[in-house]
Amino acid sequence: MVDQLLLRRDRGKVGEKGRKTPMGQLCLDTEDCQFQNRDKARFCARCGIPLRGTLVQGRYEIQALASKDRATVTLHAVDRHEGYAVTVRALLPKQAGEAERENFLQDAQFAMALSSRVQESGSIHVTDYGQDGPLAFLVKSEFSSNGVQPNPPLDDDDDEVQTQLRVPTPQSHPGLIPAAMQPHVTTPDPPPPSHDWLAQANRAYELADYDQALAAYEAAIAQDGMSIEAWSGKGATLLHLGHPQEALLAYDHALSLYPNDPDLWNSRANVLHELHRYDEEMYCYDQALAHDPNYVFAWSGRGMTLAEQGHTEEALLAFDRALVLDPGQSVIWQAMSDTLYSVQRYDEALLAINRALALDTNNAALWDTQGNILRRMKKPDEALPLHEKATQLDPNNAMAWFDKANDLRDMRRFAEALVGYDHALSLDPTLAGAWYNRGNVLAALHMYEDALESYDHALEYDEGLISAWYNKGSLLHELGRHAEALSAFDRALAVDAHYIAAWNNKGLALFALGRLDEALAALDQATSFAPDEPDAWYNKAVVLEKLGRGQEAHSCQEWAHSLEQQANRVRT
Repeated sequence: MVDQLLLRRDRGKVGEKGRKTPMGQLCLDTEDCQFQNRDKARFCARCGIPLRGTLVQGRYEIQALASKDRATVTLHAVDRHEGYAVTVRALLPKQAGEAERENFLQDAQFAMALSSRVQESGSIHVTDYGQDGPLAFLVKSEFSSNGVQPNPPLDDDDDEVQTQLRVPTPQSHPGLIPAAMQPHVTTPDPPPPSHDWLAQANRAYELADYDQALAAYEAAIAQDGMSIEAWSGKGATLLHLGHPQEALLAYDHALSLYPNDPDLWNSRANVLHELHRYDEEMYCYDQALAHDPNYVFAWSGRGMTLAEQGHTEEALLAFDRALVLDPGQSVIWQAMSDTLYSVQRYDEALLAINRALALDTNNAALWDTQGNILRRMKKPDEALPLHEKATQLDPNNAMAWFDKANDLRDMRRFAEALVGYDHALSLDPTLAGAWYNRGNVLAALHMYEDALESYDHALEYDEGLISAWYNKGSLLHELGRHAEALSAFDRALAVDAHYIAAWNNKGLALFALGRLDEALAALDQATSFAPDEPDAWYNKAVVLEKLGRGQEAHSCQEWAHSLEQQANRVRT
């Protein structure tokens, strides 16, 4: 009888994701989405990105996820009209409004027009753009002397990004860009003026007194408007002061005086990176390398930007070239390691970070990275001493303490993990991830009220942390606080209207509150978005039985039972 069925709860795991994975076609975003779609779907029903095998505009076949940031996704694809690999960059459909799509397409149109004027071999060109269903996208490929040519072939393996790429931006690489952020002498000094403003500017710059440096560089330019060093120094100073547009004008003036200087092209690339004008940035690296093919810092900067854009193989080739020229650059080894880590090539990532550590053994960030790689390789016991080393070298680094606590959590040493999270939060109380993981550990220890408080802190600093809303709601439901649970599930669904587990558990909370019609509507949503998920069908059968709709309840029960049998056959 249906009324004897147990009400099944999709609690989600009390862990990093707090959600259950149904059967079906998995979204390419296996880190943040993990949604199983219908076999015939083209776009993920939860996040909206195209699924593997989707033909965007009937032409670009999606192969794999390369990278994802807050607003965009980068995908490997094949141009089926021309038969070569391309890169598709698109707005995340579920997060972009009409204004964002219009701006994106306008920028794509501009980039395509700019690409048509750049005929440098090896440069990255925007070759197409447009909309397909919910997707606003542009397409990139590499240009050669014979025109746009194929990118390197894609691997058959479906490598999916599981962690955010943590490649530092050029201006944060000490020792990597000596000319980019330092005044650059390229011509003989002019006759000494009555007051040496340039020397004063350089001294102020070295002391990080950028306001004084800027005033002195402007005085030096007033004395000698042809001083490349003064214009370059002004550009570097303006960038430090947070004025990249003005910095770009200063570097443009310096290049008008000396257009063959690779240092100036590299400096201009750094400014364009800050402005997120990546195609123009790559053009600057190309210009620097045209004037000096062995210019290490242009190769490394090029590699870091390619890595951020998801061009993994091209980035690794650029890092290889830079390290052949100068194998003593630990920051480039670290960037290579981070890039390999982002595509789950953990063994190679470990080798690269080991080379970086051999060059810079007192760098806490390198020890931390090495530990994160080992934890991702399911070796938290080996990661723990490395994170402990990082905290010893940099005891005020909240992220190192957070990573150490994650090792202890994975080893189920929950009490020690709590100490680690608390220490991380004492250093940075805004660290939402630490509050969230702390809540998960407290829930595992059955310290439910403390766990709820920790989730609240996580949401205070990141109210879009959907898994925190979901885990909070599930915990409240378990505690019988159904009205509060309902509110939490609604907040999760406000962030992601396709969150099946939240619809399911919302239905359970409404059922517990006696709001049967609303419970049925919520479970209808769950079964609509995930028709192959048996738990939602079982729960729907219970609600229908309670409403006196026995025949429909029986049909739902039978369908759920058949889905479970299918799943069991697949597993065996």
